[in-house]
Amino acid sequence: MGYEENGGGLTHRKVFREEIRSAIRDAIFAGELGPGDRIIETFWAKELGVSQGPVREAIRDLEAQGLVETVPFKGSRVRTLTEKDVRDNYSVRICLESKSVRDAIDQLPEGGMTELTEQLQEIVEEMDRHAGQGDLRRFTECDTAFHRAIIDATGNQVLLRLWEQCNMRNWFSVSALTESVSLKQLQRGHQRLLEQLRARDRRGAVSTIEDHLTSLMDGFIRGVRP
Repeated sequence: MGYEENGGGLTHRKVFREEIRSAIRDAIFAGELGPGDRIIETFWAKELGVSQGPVREAIRDLEAQGLVETVPFKGSRVRTLTEKDVRDNYSVRICLESKSVRDAIDQLPEGGMTELTEQLQEIVEEMDRHAGQGDLRRFTECDTAFHRAIIDATGNQVLLRLWEQCNMRNWFSVSALTESVSLKQLQRGHQRLLEQLRARDRRGAVSTIEDHLTSLMDGFIRGVRP
């Protein structure tokens, strides 16, 4: 498999880099790679059928996203988050998502808001099923989809890129969020935000998103404290 430009101008190297990055990131999010675990270039190259070059590039991308750290003479490993990491991350994410909620309410026409709220309703219903099963992994996938849908609706690509950097998914165990009751409480918060968006309740929606993210931050902090 080469890395020359194809007919459409897209290089294989770019495709492989993105796919490799996604594969390693998914392994981190799924808990297959935990904090402190080494990311071995030769393993991933063999696993994905590529050379070590694009694997190394994908690891650098994950390092830039804060998921991975490289230690001189020891290689790359999954980053172990500190309480400060979590607080710094969520303080920025709260600002970004508060803006996305305000912009959606202030700028979307009626048709756009209807389309958004219908999409969010489907996600909320799926979240309810996963909450009832206590399925944290799928619940958090729905959580990510819910928040991204609001940002996508604003059409602000800069906001989306910044949010993707801040959106720490649950790649380590956060015991405070694993109980079905807790998940149901979080699901109800999403339902409340949905209703506030539908009603264009700007103040209520901003308050709800800030409370929701603060609750997630507190859960992550409990998970990273010794």
